Amino acid sequence: MRYCPARVVVLIVVISACGEGLPALPTAPSNLTTGVAVYEHEDFMGLSAHLTEDVRNLQSYSQGCGQVIGDGNPDESDPLDWNDCISSIRLSPGWRAVIYRDYEFGGESLLVTEDVRNLEHVPGTCKQRGLNDCISSIKVLPPAR
Repeated sequence: MRYCPARVVVLIVVISACGEGLPALPTAPSNLTTGVAVYEHEDFMGLSAHLTEDVRNLQSYSQGCGQVIGDGNPDESDPLDWNDCISSIRLSPGWRAVIYRDYEFGGESLLVTEDVRNLEHVPGTCKQRGLNDCISSIKVLPPAR
């Protein structure tokens, strides 16, 4: 009988996260009475999220649009999150928001005091024009008391 040392086989399984493990933002209600609603597409279309508190890093929340690579298709290796994903914003009565190009409320910013149907039409220097698809953090401002 021939001696054969034990062999250990290690199986490594790689599972794409696709935003799994990240908390999800609640979907925006059709009748917005509090907070701010953000949308993936212009004219309040596509995926939506309802915000009632500041968000320091939109990449920390799943179920967003995902990133687009050179050929115009979503990059399936990137998780689906809300970073650089917002194209329109709705506000509840009296609420306001400050949108920021960078994480942690940094970089270019804009105070939003009314609904914005298309972020391409606001001042900004993003490659998609205005501040479309390049927001990374948001301050949510409730009505003054």
